[in-house]
Amino acid sequence: MYIKSGASAQKEKKQIHPIVSIGDHRNCPECTSIGSVVWVSQDQKTMGVQCHKSHREASRPASRYGGTVALSAKTRKNSVFLTATS
Repeated sequence: MYIKSGASAQKEKKQIHPIVSIGDHRNCPECTSIGSVVWVSQDQKTMGVQCHKSHREASRPASRYGGTVALSAKTRKNSVFLTATS
């Protein structure tokens, strides 16, 4: 019977982030279609994924004096979403 020592067992538990480079294909976090990586942070923990499909613009308040939020009807193509590398 072979038993691993505690130090070697802890090494296996460490999660290694896969290396992400610009131009790789990843899923869009909004619509789950295939997008491409256009930006990667220096610590390799965050990336920007550009999706070619149309997405709604961010919602913004209807008035700067009111507290209600009006949904925007405008859509934009080639939106970039910041996500964590997994």
